Amino acid sequence: MELNHVDARLLLVEDNPRYLALLRESLEDFGYQEIAVAETSEAAQAMLAESYFDVIVADMRMGEDREGGFWVLNEIKARNITSIVLILTANDNVNDCRRAFREGTWDYISKNSRGDVFAILHESIRDALIYSEQWGNRKDELWIQNHREQLLKEYVGRYIAVLNNSVIDTDTDEAALRQRIRERKLPLLIPVIHQVQEEALEQLPVDDLIKRGESEHLEFKSTLQCNVRDNNKNEAVVMSSIKTIAAFLNSNGGILLIGVEDNGNIFGLDADIALLGKRKDLDGFEQKLVGLMTERIGAAFMQFVKIEFQSINTKTICIVRVTKAGSPAFTRAKDKNGNPQKYFFVRAGCTTRALDVEDIYQHMLMKMKVVLAD
Repeated sequence: MELNHVDARLLLVEDNPRYLALLRESLEDFGYQEIAVAETSEAAQAMLAESYFDVIVADMRMGEDREGGFWVLNEIKARNITSIVLILTANDNVNDCRRAFREGTWDYISKNSRGDVFAILHESIRDALIYSEQWGNRKDELWIQNHREQLLKEYVGRYIAVLNNSVIDTDTDEAALRQRIRERKLPLLIPVIHQVQEEALEQLPVDDLIKRGESEHLEFKSTLQCNVRDNNKNEAVVMSSIKTIAAFLNSNGGILLIGVEDNGNIFGLDADIALLGKRKDLDGFEQKLVGLMTERIGAAFMQFVKIEFQSINTKTICIVRVTKAGSPAFTRAKDKNGNPQKYFFVRAGCTTRALDVEDIYQHMLMKMKVVLAD
């Protein structure tokens, strides 16, 4: 978006009516069209609660209130407001100037400056807007990163406009979203426009995968078949990995890391390899895993599974990359009474769950609707 300072929304906070009128008139001469004014801290507070502003120009002292400019800085922090703040004041106190910069003001301009003070202010506003356009809004960008999982659940595949640490609008079309922002007279530069997309896990290094932690498409298992409490084979442990692989096949794929604990610590494959038959090495481990998948899920689904190994901190882990299968993958297992059954597993958030007959029907129906819609 090309910068045009005349579209910026300004709030002027100044308790001297005559100076406020002169300030507003001068900024209008520079081309600014959207200018709101407040002569008291209370009026400014009300406006900040109701409207959005690109830039706030505030006097340091408001009548008897010697904390006027600092009040504005504190208010925008408390409300997570991301507007640019400039202090325009007759107070040339060095300590106040230093404090203002520490608390986040863009500029501190003295009304007693030599030359055209309003031209200096205009130049500072323009520089701030250019900086904002070039580098974005760091506070809201960090908020997006910190709330990524929740945003993925609510807005995956959509563009979101984020302002003051909250989603203010959303659309599947970026141009339409930006147009609505213009129509609502929201700030043109401050909102962060971000497309919420699933990151391609297969493109990330394994170290980064582990740092991300478990998710809908990423699962950690300490072992394939070894019960770490007694170092013996355990059917429940085996089924834990098999269910995850089957669920990835029936959902949208995913990555299973075997030899990694839930907290991301590297456990390795030594305990599993010690339980193998003649081939107590990585080839033997891979053969065991392939055999389990073929027996429990079916050989036809091996085309959707890729097995790799990687050493991390002198220990080896197994990476099982699974893509979405073209047909339902049922898993053979025994029920509580030891009777053979077939189960249909899917991913539900960070967990794997078995669907009953009715759930399976609904699951297939929804998949058919998606295919028909495409």
